Amino acid sequence: MKSVKDLTEYFNKVFFQKASRFEFLEIDDGHALVKLSPREHDLRPGNTISGPVMFEIADCAFYAAILFKDPDPMSVTVNCSINFFNRPTGSDLFAKATILKFGQKLVVGEVLLYSGKVENSVAQAMMTYARPVKK
Repeated sequence: MKSVKDLTEYFNKVFFQKASRFEFLEIDDGHALVKLSPREHDLRPGNTISGPVMFEIADCAFYAAILFKDPDPMSVTVNCSINFFNRPTGSDLFAKATILKFGQKLVVGEVLLYSGKVENSVAQAMMTYARPVKK
């Protein structure tokens, strides 16, 4: 997946049930930027985006960053730890994924979540993915 267009087409084909939730804004070597416009069912009381929705966009953004480096779709999440900083508003949520280590078996990285605009960081997810074993 070397372009936003490639990534969007891939998600529309493979993850058709979820693809419309995400807008892929940027993709390059080791980075991805994804936007989610929350719907009413994504919000919890107080007009804040729920934790599971924040995990969903973080996981999507990190998977996209991995696909740029290795188009094998069989990489899977093995760990995610999220630190919540501030309450996100009901506005657009952005996830900026950065790969910190791309190993033969594991990929480790960080996803920063922003609510509304980049200056308003709301969470940090530390992600680990397992890559498929090459035979």
